[in-house]
Amino acid sequence: MWTGIAGCVLLAAGLAVVLASPSDDRESPVALTSLAPGTCFRNPSASYLQAHHDAPDGPGRDVLPVTCTEPHRGEVVAQAALDPDQVRHNDLATASQLACREPFADYNPDFWALPDNAVITLVPPREQDLKDHPVATCLYLGRSIPLTRPLRADTSRLTAEQRRYLDAVRSYDNASSVGLDAAESTNDHLTAWAGEMATAEPHVVDELRKAGAPAGAEQQFAVVLDQHRKAVSAWQAAAAGTTRAEIHHQMDAAREADHAAMDPDQAVRGALGLSTAMRPRGYSL
Repeated sequence: MWTGIAGCVLLAAGLAVVLASPSDDRESPVALTSLAPGTCFRNPSASYLQAHHDAPDGPGRDVLPVTCTEPHRGEVVAQAALDPDQVRHNDLATASQLACREPFADYNPDFWALPDNAVITLVPPREQDLKDHPVATCLYLGRSIPLTRPLRADTSRLTAEQRRYLDAVRSYDNASSVGLDAAESTNDHLTAWAGEMATAEPHVVDELRKAGAPAGAEQQFAVVLDQHRKAVSAWQAAAAGTTRAEIHHQMDAAREADHAAMDPDQAVRGALGLSTAMRPRGYSL
């Protein structure tokens, strides 16, 4: 079984467990959906959560804003408006994930620069809120241990060469971040995602080729391009697949090619002066 960068979407009930931490009941929690981008937060106390578990804005929806330099469980990246067409054609979690893609890429375009314990997730709106507040909350969470610093990137510090690279790989990272679970997703979801990947891969190859290899990593750069070219045909075959076994087989082949590009891409990133701390989960460039 493989999953991508995003992993599973944590819904409101599950979010409370992830974020649970001791706090003073005298503090006043606020709605997670009310927090501006860049706000860090922790959860109210266990006693508060227990007392409010049946409330409309109960577990996972009420949080305590804190400064991002103190230990915290999450950071709001965006309050992303949902596209009505996406809501009509997808479930709320999928529509929310699509709405959060670009905000995540804008907030921190270099996914490898995130700390190991940071995961990307979101909280979709509830059905009853769709009419008046069709917004998904996009956020980073600290997995296992709290986060200890703000994660918004200062893009003004990027060199022109770094910007070209991150712009070139953006479409691939965005498509890859969907992170479908192959064992649980429907064939339609898998083939639709494979089609996105089949479109993103050649775009990345073309844009990287235009940007050119960084000095000192020419050989590794060539390997990255070759492996992503190999992945294209496998993604195309997966998108055209009609049986679950065929789709899985082609996706495995595509992911194998993508994975083979990660070590040489580490060298490319090093030559560009970008983070070389390869992410522990998922696929990205």
